Amino acid sequence: MRFLMSMFALLAALQAVAAEPPLHLRATIELRAQTVSTPAIAQGRLFIGAEDGNLYAFDLATRKLAWLHHAGAGIASTPAVDDGIVYFLARDGKLYAVDAQTGVRRWTFATQGEARFAAYGLYGMPKSAAATADPWDFWLSSPLVHDGKVYFGSSDERLYALDAKTGAVAWAFKSGGMVHARPAVAGKAIVFGSWDGAVYALDTATGGQLWRYQTDTEQKTSTNFGVQAPPLIDGDTVFIGSRDAWFYALDLASGKLKWRYPGRGSWIISGAVADAQRVYFGTSDTNLLVALDKRTGKVAYEHDTKVWTYATPVLAGDAVIGATMRGELFALEAAGGKPAWSWRTPESLADDFRLLDGATGKFDAKRLYEGAHSAMESLEHVKRLGAFVATPLWHDGQLIATTADGRLLFFSK
Repeated sequence: MRFLMSMFALLAALQAVAAEPPLHLRATIELRAQTVSTPAIAQGRLFIGAEDGNLYAFDLATRKLAWLHHAGAGIASTPAVDDGIVYFLARDGKLYAVDAQTGVRRWTFATQGEARFAAYGLYGMPKSAAATADPWDFWLSSPLVHDGKVYFGSSDERLYALDAKTGAVAWAFKSGGMVHARPAVAGKAIVFGSWDGAVYALDTATGGQLWRYQTDTEQKTSTNFGVQAPPLIDGDTVFIGSRDAWFYALDLASGKLKWRYPGRGSWIISGAVADAQRVYFGTSDTNLLVALDKRTGKVAYEHDTKVWTYATPVLAGDAVIGATMRGELFALEAAGGKPAWSWRTPESLADDFRLLDGATGKFDAKRLYEGAHSAMESLEHVKRLGAFVATPLWHDGQLIATTADGRLLFFSK
């Protein structure tokens, strides 16, 4: 009997070890401001912007604040760090260049203004005298530094190339819509999407157009319209999602379509990541993390995330990590999509406003959309679940994620 009891105890212990999640929450930093910016790490520091107008610099080892720099308005872009300078775009219409060690401002560049996308009759709203702002237009364009230039898009419909040291304009290209995503560069080409529904490739030296690919446009309610996602350049292919409910693989040299994945009516505003075999991205109303064969577009698997998944997934070893709008982080085995780990915010588990259906784990559409409250108000309640809008960051064996209500979370084994 004693032997059997020992065996049962051993089996229970082994099961507990097997069930133990591979990552644990180790620390939290409270920013106390809404946040859609993904952290950037350089020179032993973590940089992140928040909607309170502050760019925060934390010592990565101690997690103590090194400095903060206050911009003129909320920061809705992910900072870029290069050669000792941090670059970010704020809602006051300025791109800032700040010393990474001291937080002292080096220079600013003023665009012609930053704003949310807005349209008449958006989502079927009455076509009144005022355009309706899109509550799901979370981000401004995040800057990219390459070969001495800083590139970024603007609500003034332009992609800018500035001298990284001085902020002087090298060139500016005007698209047909707001540019709210980070561009991507490969060789002599810089690629970006616009709210006119097009994907552009420009010459990095001159700003001249190399090609333009037009995605589908729906202008009755402006719901399935515009390219909000950042592009991924992988080898000779540009991968990019669109609010027209397609995910595209375009030839980098010519812009010609290689294949496209049907989102079944769902926006694809998540960015994408790729490994040797597959490309991964999230979807909106179909609530998926999708893995496709990156050469053919054939579906490898689709993981049900229960809710909208706007944050770009990240690769960590042999796992792909996703983050959703119900305050959940999860890891899948990249090869086959088998769930390996998940974690949810305490606010999501409590669900005080009853946004989530208890049986399915999905958002309760009646609770969200019916009644006197607006879509913007509903989305604010979603953010209070600890929703993930910003992309997580995998750095040196550590997962760093930011909730929309302003908490930096640090996970490790």
